[in-house]
Amino acid sequence: MRLVVLTVLALQAVSGVAAAGGGSVEVVIRHMFDGRPLVVEDVSYRTRGGNTISVSRLDYLISEVRLVSRDGGEVPVGREAEYLSFGASRNGFVIREVPEGEYSGLRFRVGLAKELNHSDPASRGAYDPLHPVFNGLHWGWQGGYVFAALEGRYELPGSMLGGYSYHIGGDELQMLVQLDGELRVTEGTKIELGFDVAKVLPESLRIGPDDGSDSTHSAEGDALAVALAAGLPGAFSLRRCEVGAGVVWEEEPERAARPEGTTAYELAVPRHFPAPFLPVDNPLTREGIELGRRLFNETALSGDGTQSCASCHHMGAAFADPGRALSLGVLGKPGNRNAMPLFNLAWDRTFTWDGKRVRLRDQALAPIQDAREMNQSLPAALDALSRTEGYSGAFATAFGSEGITAERLGLAIEQYLLTLVAAESKYDRVRRGEASFTEQERRGMELFSMEFDPARGKRGADCFHCHGGELFTDHRFRNNGLDVTFTDRGRAEVTGRDRDAGRFKTPSLRNVEVTGPYMHDGRFATLDEAIAHYAGGVHRTPTLDANLAKHKGRGVELSELDRQALKAFLLTLTDDGYRGEAAK
Repeated sequence: MRLVVLTVLALQAVSGVAAAGGGSVEVVIRHMFDGRPLVVEDVSYRTRGGNTISVSRLDYLISEVRLVSRDGGEVPVGREAEYLSFGASRNGFVIREVPEGEYSGLRFRVGLAKELNHSDPASRGAYDPLHPVFNGLHWGWQGGYVFAALEGRYELPGSMLGGYSYHIGGDELQMLVQLDGELRVTEGTKIELGFDVAKVLPESLRIGPDDGSDSTHSAEGDALAVALAAGLPGAFSLRRCEVGAGVVWEEEPERAARPEGTTAYELAVPRHFPAPFLPVDNPLTREGIELGRRLFNETALSGDGTQSCASCHHMGAAFADPGRALSLGVLGKPGNRNAMPLFNLAWDRTFTWDGKRVRLRDQALAPIQDAREMNQSLPAALDALSRTEGYSGAFATAFGSEGITAERLGLAIEQYLLTLVAAESKYDRVRRGEASFTEQERRGMELFSMEFDPARGKRGADCFHCHGGELFTDHRFRNNGLDVTFTDRGRAEVTGRDRDAGRFKTPSLRNVEVTGPYMHDGRFATLDEAIAHYAGGVHRTPTLDANLAKHKGRGVELSELDRQALKAFLLTLTDDGYRGEAAK
């Protein structure tokens, strides 16, 4: 495979032209495969190398957007970076204050300049395109961002599906896109671009399971990464430019004022954590948090007065239900899924194993009403609170006026749960330079953050794809190969899409030492069993995540010594404040 050297051009603004006071321009990108509209998970696209493939993920970062003037100069427009995601329907962006006039083209990078690429992701606001949880493209401990991620499935002999995972990044692989064409820009202009995935894949590429053609992480000397990066600029095209009906720029919503008489609470965000996604309409107050804490432990919310939220979410087990695959409700009935631990929820955007709820306050109310859990109607729960000493005054204090309502019940519990931050583990102390890993723990972290890619001499555990970053979860929904058939369809029960069958939310591996049993149904009693699943128990099904499907056989091949080293590293993720007696 021929090595291609990518030259990054220095982008200069047009002298004397200020990008201010102009109109708003909407840039829309139409994603395609060989001219056909791209459909997620459709295994029908034929590559030039002879594979039939699907696309499950197409995410990328662009920066330094420039309009090209007729004399060849460039006008910088837009934000410093934009995050595009075909799977998440982020198929465009808006640039504001564009000087009106006629232009001869558009230029931008796919990727980030070196300084921006290595900037601190924890400094990014919650709605910033470079927020590491928001885009899921930060390399984590390896530094910098993935500039473009392309993942999917490909057909193998015998009607089986393999997986491919292409992650292009690194300072040497920034890609400049230059699109020539007549552009007349005025208020409400829409510029439509095309992105054809087929043109990214080298013509000579035949994806297979044994030669490294199904994976790249842009390591030094990886010719496949260079070839993919060289093909990516040619995948873009300028389709048309037209004036639309106007553009609405999406801003972060204005935050509500805290209730009169309450005391503001500033969430302590660890220095190495990204910014949290705090609700704009429920400001944290000390009074609201204290009310939420009391309600979380209140048994009057259950039908028979014996259970509270804390009955199935024990602080001494990182708010999981230790030892129980399925928790038991007030009638002795088991729940449908394993009780998820409750910490670092301020960085979550969906809740429960299938992501059914997008607001924590709604999730807080659901178990109260569930017949398998607390088995209480909301009116009955509110009546019980009104008859319990102290609650009327506590609600009035927390919300600035009298009234015990279902909305306020959910808001108070939400406030309390948002304050549960787990960031004081040995791992965190090592990050701060206050402790050191043992040799076994260091080896475990190396395995955790290294891909399993025997063709390139790498035999890591490949954990970081789904559990990377400081939160040790990508917050996405994935099929990790637990079953051949699905009695619980997981995410598909919410979306109604067959391609989501068997997909469940990626849990954080923080506090994994104390949150067993593991998986959505608690099938693995020990951490050793969970590790063994990924090392040889993965079932291949049509919805298996591409980062597992790319492995030959039934998982990554880890020796017993490597499994124990990986476990040793995972044990360093336990926050002692959420462990046993220390949590009381």
